[in-house]
Amino acid sequence: MGQEISSAAVIGFGATGAPLSDLLWSLLGESFRLVATGARRADLESQVVTVNGKAFGAGLIPSDDGWGTPELLVICVKNYSLPSAMADMRASIGPDTVLLPLQNGIYACDFFRREFPQNMVLRGFVQGPNTRRRGNAIRYTNPGTVHFGTSRADKWEMVQRVRDTFAQAGIPSVVEDDIERSVWRKWMLNVAGNTITALTSADYSDFRWDPELVRLCRASMDEFLLVAHAEGVALDEGDVDEIVEYYTSYEGSKRTSMLEDVLARRRTENEFLAGELVRRAQRLNIDVPVTRTLYGLMHVKEELYRNGSHS
Repeated sequence: MGQEISSAAVIGFGATGAPLSDLLWSLLGESFRLVATGARRADLESQVVTVNGKAFGAGLIPSDDGWGTPELLVICVKNYSLPSAMADMRASIGPDTVLLPLQNGIYACDFFRREFPQNMVLRGFVQGPNTRRRGNAIRYTNPGTVHFGTSRADKWEMVQRVRDTFAQAGIPSVVEDDIERSVWRKWMLNVAGNTITALTSADYSDFRWDPELVRLCRASMDEFLLVAHAEGVALDEGDVDEIVEYYTSYEGSKRTSMLEDVLARRRTENEFLAGELVRRAQRLNIDVPVTRTLYGLMHVKEELYRNGSHS
């Protein structure tokens, strides 16, 4: 085991951030903080939040207790919340803080490289957390696997330190040799699976018995391959087969994050997933009728419930 990270923080205490915060706090103690302001900070300060039955009591930043800034900041807020979270993050990031955004899609990493050009920004995503929340009680049995890496050889030592820290904390992780390809592959899974399940209310277990879910998923991913190839990303039919196998062989039931957002009548990441794929396809003059239809239906569905026009 190598040299672990000395201090860390997480921003975003949802399906991805809560398990990671719980495990990093258990490892680092006072050297871990949660970035929170506004309503989220008020909730954490005024109420007892439990994670797997235990009170979560990590310190909060920004703070005036001299804690400083973390060596690693793991960013778990939704893509659409990144601009509004910038003030909190700027107050929590030092010149040597390493940033690890874990949002779905490809938007976040480039966003942080633009906003914090002097900081090291790793690329990553999380696969498979099964977090459930009822009120202030959060439970998970699988924190998900963090896939991350960098295309720069001179940053490899930091990647290893983050990996060792995750291992010590009990967070499953995979260091990807080709993180760009891996991020696009995860994006393909999200574009097809998240949108379809959010529209149909299907969970993973439904893929085992409903061939139409699988057909739609494959059709959308086949379109995604056309865009990926035009962008020089080497995905192929083998990746499509593996993603379908992931859905159809998943043990138990699990909802995608977008379905959870729909059920809670929250804003979804449709614009950053299917929407971004559709816009890229348009720029490349590639027709993606299945994905365009899924994106449009999801847009209408979200607008209806968010505007109070649909029960």
